[in-house]
Amino acid sequence: MYRTNSVSVRSSPTAVNLLPRESKPPQAIKLTTREKEILQWSAAGKSSWEIGQIVSCTEAGVNYHFCNIRRKFGVRSRWIAMAMALEQGLIHMP
Repeated sequence: MYRTNSVSVRSSPTAVNLLPRESKPPQAIKLTTREKEILQWSAAGKSSWEIGQIVSCTEAGVNYHFCNIRRKFGVRSRWIAMAMALEQGLIHMP
């Protein structure tokens, strides 16, 4: 009448590895000279438009560089990328 499904149950628990994993050191981020320059001006509080005027580039060009910078750092915000660049010594506070 009714069909029963047999379920396999293990009598011994699954082995759990409690040892810490060896983590690889983070790879060094390589930024171009222009990307470092743009991050440096951003750290000084300049907007994309202002940075474009300073480095003779369009605002869209500056935002393009910021997109590449964020991709290299693996973050979504230019401010986080700037903070990480400061921590890693890629740029310095003005």
